[in-house]
Amino acid sequence: MSFNSDHSVISSFIFKKKIEITKADFDIFLNLRTEGLRAHTLTTTSFDWTEVNRVIRDKRIKDHLPKVSTLARDARIIQHVLRTFIMPKAGDRVNITPLLSTVTYLIMTRQPIDEAQLLIDYIYGLSKSGHVNHKRKKNIALGHLIAYILEKKYNLIHLEQDFEEPLYYNDASFRAIFNKDEPSKTHVVLSETEEEAEPSHAAGPNYQDLIQRFDNLEAHFDQRFDQIETHLQQQDIQYNQDMGFMRDQINAINSNMFMMSGYFNFFGSTPSPPPPDQGPSE
Repeated sequence: MSFNSDHSVISSFIFKKKIEITKADFDIFLNLRTEGLRAHTLTTTSFDWTEVNRVIRDKRIKDHLPKVSTLARDARIIQHVLRTFIMPKAGDRVNITPLLSTVTYLIMTRQPIDEAQLLIDYIYGLSKSGHVNHKRKKNIALGHLIAYILEKKYNLIHLEQDFEEPLYYNDASFRAIFNKDEPSKTHVVLSETEEEAEPSHAAGPNYQDLIQRFDNLEAHFDQRFDQIETHLQQQDIQYNQDMGFMRDQINAINSNMFMMSGYFNFFGSTPSPPPPDQGPSE
């Protein structure tokens, strides 16, 4: 997978055929905004976080605060959605990254975000991650979005049909989550043992229930990622075993060739002539 200079196009090859995913594709197939602020370029090492902290943490502190527990209620829900589905953050659920804080702030202040560019920039960062054993889950995060766009754009046909609808969040998706009267229209995947919650008659949305739904979704994806990770690790082990067997075979061949060369030199070579100043033996 490769990116152009401004990260507006993702390129690769499938069965020796070049394919591309552009910012426009994110709009066409995922209905994401392609204009607005570019979140990855808004902060620097000397960035003043006072205004951001005031909005998302109700505190006026110049430095970035990494703890999720310091977030206000609405900010915590928003970062949970971002961290789980839009900008996956593997492993650490206690701290929040500066990018997550920035995007949470932009959402709460209703500033337009270039959503397509946000995902492409994030995918670019994920593409630089190392081996799955060292960068757990990161190197396959958001792969379902790439697969979904490629399938729709190039009419790809898969041998296995067990594919889930991609999870992405816009205004309609949030309305579907909050609307409990029409659960069939939501993107939420519940576990088999979980019972449907009783319809809420409160005037406002049930935030605790929403967080529980996100936790269920996160556990679901964690399980799927673990299955893929285990498969990759098994392939890596098999590869190392195969390479070890090939090295042993090559070493055995080299050893045999060395022995044959020694035998040939010992039995088949002609003796060297005597030095010129040496007379005939008496």
